[in-house]
Amino acid sequence: MIAVLALPVALLLGGCSDDAEAPATGSSQSPEPSGSTGGEVPDAADDSEAALAETWGDVEDPATMKVPLKSVDGVESVRVWEGSRFRVTPSAVIVAVPSPDRSSFQTLTLGSDTLAAMPDSEAEVRYWARSSGLLKGRAEVLDPVVVDGLELQHARGSNEVEIVDGYLYSDGEISYRVIFTTPLDYTEAQRDEAIGQVMATLEFE
Repeated sequence: MIAVLALPVALLLGGCSDDAEAPATGSSQSPEPSGSTGGEVPDAADDSEAALAETWGDVEDPATMKVPLKSVDGVESVRVWEGSRFRVTPSAVIVAVPSPDRSSFQTLTLGSDTLAAMPDSEAEVRYWARSSGLLKGRAEVLDPVVVDGLELQHARGSNEVEIVDGYLYSDGEISYRVIFTTPLDYTEAQRDEAIGQVMATLEFE
């Protein structure tokens, strides 16, 4: 069974490193058939695929530092910001890039908990907003995003020191939670870049 992604509250970090591996890329093209007797009607699935275009598919500078994911069932791989530290627990990988004055402090949390799956993604957002312990006040539901072909709901809240972005999915059996925290004084461009650099590398099993 693929486990779900959940968010532990503790953010104590242990230093660790891993060799960065450049993701393999490649493409292949098939020649167009000659002597066709007629055009084909486009498949309805084409429209569906277009609607699920990757939200961060055009990121020019994706993260390069590979994170070990043995404890996070359901996630194939993810890479994070260079210089990151991470802590692996039985149910999560917690990653951060700290700076002495917190001006560039960013965190990402991936976790697993098979008992937390909500009936759907909207219910997952409501549950996370109530139980994460990171938010002060209500979370705002923003436009959904698509990562590795999967549509995740996006909710954003804040507390006294950071903005918290939650990207969540659930179908009643599997739940995914991908949580970022970034400083309050980040511009939207800084926040989008920090999140996009990681999300562009995220692959689900």
